[in-house]
Amino acid sequence: MPQSRRYPKYDSGRVAVTPWIAGLALCLSACGTDPASETSKGEYDPVTGRLQSITYDRDGNGRIDTWTKMDGTRPVSSEIDTNEDGIIDRWEEYDEAGGLTRAGWIRTPFDSRAPDALAQGRPDTWLYPSPDGKTSRIDHLDRDNEGREIITRRELYEGEVLVRVEEDKDGDGVMDQWETWVNGVLRTVEFDEGADGRPDRRFTYENGQLVLIESEPSASGTYTRRVVPGER
Repeated sequence: MPQSRRYPKYDSGRVAVTPWIAGLALCLSACGTDPASETSKGEYDPVTGRLQSITYDRDGNGRIDTWTKMDGTRPVSSEIDTNEDGIIDRWEEYDEAGGLTRAGWIRTPFDSRAPDALAQGRPDTWLYPSPDGKTSRIDHLDRDNEGREIITRRELYEGEVLVRVEEDKDGDGVMDQWETWVNGVLRTVEFDEGADGRPDRRFTYENGQLVLIESEPSASGTYTRRVVPGER
């Protein structure tokens, strides 16, 4: 597994929910097709008549770009071709109330694994919203040396602002680097240098400058050695 990975900058627009699903489902259930577009069609269970799926043209250009699985009028999940190049590049999953539970995409062209993800038609990034609809967490996936899918980077947000990052730098399935962020600026980075899942060293930054290095943690995790760069 490559030791250096690139991740795209978070775009809050990726969490946008597709609010048209519920209304479209009700229309299809009532009249069988969407009179505004022949691309908006439903498929029904031949026995129960229950709506099973919907196709939709989001931008109204006459091309189907969204395929949604339905349980009656409740959306279950969607696959979306956002740029209409014939390849699904966004995935959405919904809860019992039809709210978005997570949204996935492929972070092309930001890493060398993107062609593999495209070939398999699977997302390598998942975004999880909080109850208020704002981003709570983003998980970036890669593969370990045995080809298993693992989370190599997890970003935690509060009110759309990044506050913490966890990374698995060596791809062994265990987080070994931790960052804290304040007002969009990196504040601390901790490293697991003993490969035991616990931090052994911490860097602290102010205004982008390294101001403190701490190491030699005690049994309780308190750093016992402090070094200020530039001081003797």
